[in-house]
Amino acid sequence: MPHRWLKINGASSRVRLERPVREPFGKQAVREACFMHNLIVHSLPMPQLGRHRNIRVLLPRNYHSDTQRRFPVLYLHDGQNLFDARTAALGEWKLRRQMARQPLYRQAILVGIDHGGIERMQEYAPFRRGRQGGQGDGYLQFVAHTLKPFIDAHYRTWPQREATGMVGSSLGGLITFHAAMHYRAVFGKFGILSPALWFNPQVASQLRPAHEWPVQVYLCGSRTEMRSMGGALENLYWNFQKAGYSDAQARVVIRSRGRHGEAFWGREFKPMFEWLFPRTQL
Repeated sequence: MPHRWLKINGASSRVRLERPVREPFGKQAVREACFMHNLIVHSLPMPQLGRHRNIRVLLPRNYHSDTQRRFPVLYLHDGQNLFDARTAALGEWKLRRQMARQPLYRQAILVGIDHGGIERMQEYAPFRRGRQGGQGDGYLQFVAHTLKPFIDAHYRTWPQREATGMVGSSLGGLITFHAAMHYRAVFGKFGILSPALWFNPQVASQLRPAHEWPVQVYLCGSRTEMRSMGGALENLYWNFQKAGYSDAQARVVIRSRGRHGEAFWGREFKPMFEWLFPRTQL
């Protein structure tokens, strides 16, 4: 199906209407099923970095039928890899299918933030490493102070930090870990998959005490994806314990097998999401 473009307060956006599967419930049911699976794409300026970025918003499957309900929001990095194999270079997470299978009491708005291509390493690393990295805080300022207000203004969200999360993998996991330590006033839930702590090892040393803006942090990785991952996650687990985090605040999952890539992270999204958001209907 072709994209349909629209304008929302000056932001260029497009709506992809999914072609519905044949249903035995009549044309009205088919139209509603089609509409409820919209993927909306916005193009927003990033004033903090002087760029523009595509933002992919996946609405809950009951967003249009339950019009009085508000939803938590999960912000995810590497947006090209989340919803559509055609935009994913190395495979997708298949989140449209996963969220369609979640019960109605556990629905959320997913906001995928496209990476910046050649700027990805610059934006996802808070500290410089040679000539790379160092723009991580500018990127997080965009997410916290430009993107989140836009999403809260145009969608039925729960804007509170307790209902707002962030998820990332690899370098996206690195910047998510940094956000979990320094952007707790805005975000209260963090999913960190296979974090590339080797690139900015100082990020792991910034662990804040559990009582400072309490958060929930879910970390996951595999012993086989790279030599240092298992040991790094074990160290983080004990550091969280020393900092006063309970098992309800921090969970570290170390899989025995799994490759460093989209297929592994797509599989791990479900247990991570269900731990962070056991129920989203308030």
